[in-house]
Amino acid sequence: MDPIRSRTPSPARELLPGPQPDGVQPTADRGVSPPAGGPLDGLPARRTMSRTRLPSPPAPSPAFSAGSFSDLLRQFDPSLFNTSLFDSLPPFGAHHTEAATGEWDEVQSGLRAADAPPPTMRVAVTAARPPRAKPAPRRRAAQPSDASPAAQVDLRTLGYSQQQQEKIKPKVRSTVAQHHEALVGHGFTHAHIVALSQHPAALGTVAVKYQDMIAALPEATHEAIVGVGKQWSGARALEALLTVAGELRGPPLQLDTGQLLKIAKRGGVTAVEAVHAWRNALTGAPLNLTPEQVVAIASNIGGKQALETVQALLPVLCQAHGLTPDQVVAIASNGGGKQALETVQRLLPVLCQAHGLTPEQVVAIASNIGGKQALETVQRLLPVLCQAHGLTPEQVVAIASNIGGKQALETVQRLLPVLCQAHGLTPEQVVAIASNGGGKQALETVQRLLPVLCQAHGLTPEQVVAIASNGGGKQALETVQRLLPVLCQAHGLI
Repeated sequence: MDPIRSRTPSPARELLPGPQPDGVQPTADRGVSPPAGGPLDGLPARRTMSRTRLPSPPAPSPAFSAGSFSDLLRQFDPSLFNTSLFDSLPPFGAHHTEAATGEWDEVQSGLRAADAPPPTMRVAVTAARPPRAKPAPRRRAAQPSDASPAAQVDLRTLGYSQQQQEKIKPKVRSTVAQHHEALVGHGFTHAHIVALSQHPAALGTVAVKYQDMIAALPEATHEAIVGVGKQWSGARALEALLTVAGELRGPPLQLDTGQLLKIAKRGGVTAVEAVHAWRNALTGAPLNLTPEQVVAIASNIGGKQALETVQALLPVLCQAHGLTPDQVVAIASNGGGKQALETVQRLLPVLCQAHGLTPEQVVAIASNIGGKQALETVQRLLPVLCQAHGLTPEQVVAIASNIGGKQALETVQRLLPVLCQAHGLTPEQVVAIASNGGGKQALETVQRLLPVLCQAHGLTPEQVVAIASNGGGKQALETVQRLLPVLCQAHGLI
């Protein structure tokens, strides 16, 4: 006789979706019948189990389940509950009412979910419904109440003009209003505060620490403090000065207030900290820099990097390349001094040996903002400008030895034929125009305005060249075109 097996199906015998063997084909309303004549015939029939499964109910909370609470409410008779006790209580506030209503809605939703018949789930596997696309968040139109309180501050009530208020960013106006009284009490004018608002962090720093600043920098003027504070790292630079000014006033640098403020304004907080950290190394052997040289190097954008590069390259440039410490300092004392020094170390032998330049000419090219780019452009265009356009190396160096030398050289290469052939200028005149800061812009403006100034205003090409051959030549030419008729007709100039 076979043993009676457990009626509890093992997990391994779970019916899988799809067609079943003929002997055990389940249906929704019929159980699995054992074969007739088997050893289980004498036992009572097993309860039929539907293949439709119910989802597991959510886990009940520790206090009560949704079903028990629902049953409790069904058994509750409101008429038996005495509400007179609540009549004597003070009414709820609006916020309490809203909160209670929301909580009651949640309870009702939970009860409805518990009472509702659970949805059926078939065993058969169906294709998963693709996830619904999440709608893009709707952007709510800005309402008048959304405006930032800072943007609603009217500084005219504090004595600022409409023009001054417009110069202050809306989000900064509340900060200006916050520190206005303190700053005015320290002697700052409305114009000072407007300028200081370019770097909002400085407003609070100056307002709170002005007395400490004057103690550390007795000769500092309001204009000088504003000049530092309005820079990008101005607040931090001023705070750095408060920390290190005393030591920088002493040996070995013995800097005065003007020098300290110059470093902070042009080199920023990193330059102030670098001068303080490296003061002994910069003034001691083998560099032996003077305080004036240290200030000159540090007082530029990238001053910290320039100081660091001077320490690394000054001995090399002097011993291996024959430069003097003064020449190294001249190269380093500009924006981008670090890059210029590194390029001099790399290109000095090439420019001198292959292109015939002297070390002095290389230093002259490198000793400007953008010196690195100018040196690289001289290396590339010197042969072209000399061979194809008839310029001398000295003329090329003269063009390159200015701020924007790279752009001026490239513009000379492009416009020299046009200005000489179409406008009658000589190469010397073109070089004179290009050999100034902003030479590129001056050359382009001469090409555009020379016919107008000569034909409509009666100037000669020589006069146009004279106007253009200075720093800011572009602006000068445009102003002559605009004002020459007025000055001659209304003011009697000839």
